[in-house]
Amino acid sequence: MLFLANLLDRPVLGKTGEPIGTLDDLIVRIADAPYPPITGLVVKDRGRRFFVPAEHLAAMNGSIQLNSSQVNLQHFSRRDGEVLLGKDVLDHQIIDVGGRRLVRVNDVQLALLERVYRVVGVDISPQALLRRLGPRGLSDHIIGRRIIDWDEAQYLASAAPVQLKVSYDRLADLHPVDLARIVDALSVRESAAIVAALDDETAAETLEELSDERVADLLEGMEPERAADILEEMEPSAAADALEDLDDSVAEQILAEMEPEEAADVQALLAYDEDSAGRLMTSDLVRLSEHTTVGESLAAIRALEEVPDPLLAVYVIGEDPDRLRGIVRLRLLITSDPATPLAELMETEVPTVGPDDRAEDAARLLAEYNLLAIPVLDAEERFIGVVTVDDALAVLLPEIWQRRGPHMFR
Repeated sequence: MLFLANLLDRPVLGKTGEPIGTLDDLIVRIADAPYPPITGLVVKDRGRRFFVPAEHLAAMNGSIQLNSSQVNLQHFSRRDGEVLLGKDVLDHQIIDVGGRRLVRVNDVQLALLERVYRVVGVDISPQALLRRLGPRGLSDHIIGRRIIDWDEAQYLASAAPVQLKVSYDRLADLHPVDLARIVDALSVRESAAIVAALDDETAAETLEELSDERVADLLEGMEPERAADILEEMEPSAAADALEDLDDSVAEQILAEMEPEEAADVQALLAYDEDSAGRLMTSDLVRLSEHTTVGESLAAIRALEEVPDPLLAVYVIGEDPDRLRGIVRLRLLITSDPATPLAELMETEVPTVGPDDRAEDAARLLAEYNLLAIPVLDAEERFIGVVTVDDALAVLLPEIWQRRGPHMFR
């Protein structure tokens, strides 16, 4: 095993041992393999920096040995796709995918695998800095290492000043809360590069967990069509909050690119005050007639193209579909006789709120009546949506709910 910090500034020797210069950097192509191979060396000698291809590299230990004494002294100029380990990786941040966090690279681990030197890991321990500042060859028995396997490390393309094709596919496997925490901690440019690589659904779930300021920055930097695709995947209330923080002209452009039905849902919510129950409510619910049986209700739920998330209860209506008669909680629904009509199971004394009521009031009613969702009725007593408990908690406990720690998902 080799470490970059121990190789930089080491002598580079030709085939017969003659000095060529000293090692200034190592070049890799990140996208080439899970463990990217060294593709070349940058050697410096008396103010010149020149390129030596990796096929001329014979060994790296106390010095760097070449298998040739002939080198091209033309000034080194990097190309697109090339990453310099010293300049672009060392002392930069990467994402530890397994640990779901940003880390600083304090050293880079290399290994000779099948006759090719490859990047195999990064050392993130603070002690690595001490080794770099201390005497060369400081024993690892005295100062330990903390290595992240390179295959668990996500390199950030924006760290290099050239065009890179870097895949962010593995980030889609992270929980949106963890991914949002990482995105929020990065620069806007780095955040935008990650969100641009995500599919619409993953991007939407991530944006719903981000700070309002970062969401606005990201949406303003996108093409309106892409922003619209992401907002269509978000909860309408979250999409409304995001649009409200944008410049009016930008928000209008994005709304114009959205599908008419989704745009109408969002615009309806924008009519309500930001701190109202109307802004929090969702119309994504199951509404069934009081004459429907339990068996028919379950069949209807299974037949839905998209089941409401969360599915907490079914909402019972009479002849007028806009008039709420009661609710049947999901637990009771799935444990009752399939032949029982909903009218015999529904709770009729259910508290409600109006769309202009304060969101805090809706949250407190949920807590007082031990409900998972509270219906919203307009001024004409029409049933227009529900406020769910998770949205209510976002009002009462914004810092805890919106900035949840990683321990909650371990």
